[in-house]
Amino acid sequence: MNRSQVFRSSVQYLLSLAAVICVLVYLTMHGGTPAIGISSDADRETVVSVVGPKRIAVAADSPLAERLQISKVETAEITAPQVTVTGAVAASLRPGNGKGNDYWQFNSPDLLTAYTDWQIAVDEVAFLERQQADTKQLAESQVEAAQKLVERMQRLVTIGTDTEKDLAEAQAELIQAQIQGRKDVHEAQAAVKAALKAETALIRQLEQAGLDPGLLAAAEKDTDIIVAEVPESWVGQVVIGQGCEARFLSLPEQKFTGKVHAIVPVLSAERRSLRVLLSIHDPEDKLRPGMFAEIGIGTDPRTALLVPSESVIHIGRSDYVLVQEEESVWRVTAVKVGELRNGFVEILDGLQSGDPVVGRGAILLKPPMIKALQQ
Repeated sequence: MNRSQVFRSSVQYLLSLAAVICVLVYLTMHGGTPAIGISSDADRETVVSVVGPKRIAVAADSPLAERLQISKVETAEITAPQVTVTGAVAASLRPGNGKGNDYWQFNSPDLLTAYTDWQIAVDEVAFLERQQADTKQLAESQVEAAQKLVERMQRLVTIGTDTEKDLAEAQAELIQAQIQGRKDVHEAQAAVKAALKAETALIRQLEQAGLDPGLLAAAEKDTDIIVAEVPESWVGQVVIGQGCEARFLSLPEQKFTGKVHAIVPVLSAERRSLRVLLSIHDPEDKLRPGMFAEIGIGTDPRTALLVPSESVIHIGRSDYVLVQEEESVWRVTAVKVGELRNGFVEILDGLQSGDPVVGRGAILLKPPMIKALQQ
C-alpha cells in the first residue's frame, strides 16, 4: 500500500469516528433513544381484541382504526362472466356443398372415428327396430292365418266335409307358426338390444371425450362445440343454458357468444375438474377444431353484490370479510366469491346489499381474524 492509499484510509476512519461521536452527543442531549414506531404485542392486543367466536374489536381512537377504510356492499347490474376458464374447439359444423350437406370436423382422428361409428350404430338400431316391428307383425299374421285355418277345419269336420286328420294337421301348423313367430321375434329383439348396447358404448366414448351426441345430432349450422375444464369448486356456478362468451388467441379482437349446453358427468381425477360443453355461434365460419380460447361463463344480465377486492381475506381454504356489527366490533363472515374485476369482487353468497365491511386495511386484521375463527 503506498502513502496516498494510507492517507485516504486514515481520513475515512476519522470521518466515521466523528459521525459516531455526533450521534452519541445528540442522544445524550435529548435524553434517550428515538422511537422507531414498532408497537409491542401488548399494545396490539389493546388495539385489537377477540371478543367472541368470529368477532373482533378495534379501538375506535387508535391509529389502526384510522387506517381502515369502511365500505358498503354495492349492488350493480352486470353482464361480466361469473367464471372464466380456458377451453378449445372440439368440433366444428362446416358448411357443405348444398343444403343439408353440412358436416362435422373434429380435433382428433379418434373423435372422428367414434362419431362415424356412432352414426353407423344409430342407423343400425333404426333398421333393426323396423325389422323387429315387421317380424312381430309377420309372426302375428301367420299365427292369425293358422288360427283361422284351424277354426275353418273344425267347422268342416263338424259337418263331415273334412277328416280329423286334416284338422290335426292344421292345429300342428298353428303351433308351428306360434313357435316360429316367438323365435323370430326373440331374435329380432336380441339384435336390437345388441345394437343398442353398441350404440351406448359409442355414446359413452363420445361423452368421455367431452362431446354430447345429442348436440351433434341436433346442432344447427354455424355451430362450434367448445370443451372447457371447470374446476370442481366452481361447478355450482355453472348452469345449463347460461350465456357465455369466448375470445380466441388467434382472433383476439373478436368475441363469440353462445350457451352452456351440457356438463359432462365425468370428473377428471387428475385435474379435479368437470368438462362443460359450450355451443358457440360462428356465422362467418372462422373457428377451427383445436383453437384455444378464454371463455367467460354466466354472461346473462344479473344483479350482483360487489365489495372492494381488499375486503376479501383468504384463510385456509375459505374467503372471509369483516362485517360491522357495532361501532367497533366486526364479525368475521365467510363468503363465496366470484370473479375479480376493476378492483371489485363479486360476492355470490354470505353478504347483503348495504352491509358495512372493511375495505382497505383489512389485511392488517388477518391475525386476529384467525384467532377469532379458532374460538
